[in-house]
Amino acid sequence: METILGNSVLDKYFDEQTMSLHLKADRPVLRKKGTPGNWQPVVDPNEIMTKENFHQLVDALFKEVETRDDAFLEINRELSKVMQVGPYRIVIVYAPLSDGMEMTVVKPVKKMSMEEYQLDPELFDLLRNKAKGILISGAPGSGKSTFAGALIDVYHKDNHIIKTIESPRDLMLNDDIVQYSFTYGSHDEVRDILLLSRPDYTIYDEVRNKPDFELYKDLRLTGIGLVGVIHATKPVDSIQRFIGSVEMGIIPQVIDTVLFIDKGQVSEVLQLELTAKVPDGMMSEELARPVIVVSSFLQKRPLYEIYTFGEQVVVMPISTDAEGNTKTPTKTQVVSQYAKEGIQRKLTQILPCDFLIEIKGSELELYIPEYYKGKVIGKGGAAINELEKEIGLRIHVKTFNDLPLLDAKIDIAGGDRKNDPLIISLPEEYRNKTICLLVDDGLIYAKSNDQANILINNRETSNLIKKKGFVIVKTQN
Repeated sequence: METILGNSVLDKYFDEQTMSLHLKADRPVLRKKGTPGNWQPVVDPNEIMTKENFHQLVDALFKEVETRDDAFLEINRELSKVMQVGPYRIVIVYAPLSDGMEMTVVKPVKKMSMEEYQLDPELFDLLRNKAKGILISGAPGSGKSTFAGALIDVYHKDNHIIKTIESPRDLMLNDDIVQYSFTYGSHDEVRDILLLSRPDYTIYDEVRNKPDFELYKDLRLTGIGLVGVIHATKPVDSIQRFIGSVEMGIIPQVIDTVLFIDKGQVSEVLQLELTAKVPDGMMSEELARPVIVVSSFLQKRPLYEIYTFGEQVVVMPISTDAEGNTKTPTKTQVVSQYAKEGIQRKLTQILPCDFLIEIKGSELELYIPEYYKGKVIGKGGAAINELEKEIGLRIHVKTFNDLPLLDAKIDIAGGDRKNDPLIISLPEEYRNKTICLLVDDGLIYAKSNDQANILINNRETSNLIKKKGFVIVKTQN
């Protein structure tokens, strides 16, 4: 472990255990002390950062930016400044953007070598020789950049050409390594430079927004080895952040390995592979589609499948038993709620009538009015076959007469006078729930209140219910 020295006016605020310094004018100085994942806040009530001292510190830092070769003003806005002075990353914010002058200073507490991580030899070989699209993920302060620095040292010792993209440039690297910043160049300019200079590896610290995802994709698809640093609370979250910014089918070409850092250590390693298969939990071979299988390198088993379901991209956990063997998911696990909502939106665009759907494993039960059944199925089943292809599920067409009904005592009152709502009273267990009413050949969804009452204020709907009657449909939770 290498001790980090700054030779700066900030040195007096830091010791070997201080990770960050948090200053606000006329408030006590706050420090975070410890190591990634194991730190605590330390406040000395007698150490006050006065406005005068705050301004003096800022002036001294700007002077260091002007006189030091390892100091840069990375962002210079009217009410905020970001600078890098040696190992110190400094963020200064002024009122009225903040409620007072504040400064945050972050310094790596240590520079680690890859040997100190004590990685499994197979994993070390993967990172050193095989993986070319790496994401280093984890929560803020978990040690992502520290690990990235150790990996860069491995590549440097192997005589690879390495360049970094940082905002700000806070990685502590060998002088042979070129560090780029978006502060002084656009994404397009940095893209052009890297594509023309063709480094063996580019370290992207960090991937934050859509232009970053686009640039990461473009560089990786040209064959440049990439190591991206990204915030995520779970290992799979870093992959999900690429969904929508990168086409699903090329995600495994862009990302092949995900490292999750927790408390300064590698706690999980994911690998991605694109294949064509029936998603886990679905039965029919007709439902085969491109699927990204996300596997744990450490556990040697698949954890997730990523695939399109209707109009949605689904990240579905693969169920396992106590021994880690894959088991068939329950019906509710096969289709997530947001995927069901996507199917409903799609069917709303296609079907000419009210409908209700129920997901049963890898199949869909579609309830429609009797009058429309023939039209929805089509001659020889042509229409329903086409609909199955669009939705991605086998569809069983049923009528509203087949709907399961709620067996409960229901009372109706009101609705006789103008502005007098029709009140449908339900048992107490149906308080604050969305209820589906079947009225004639139409469905009405209404929310019950705290008293388990549904209030129908629309006069036309109220009259229709009183004239035609209604039943309450028993739907999936």
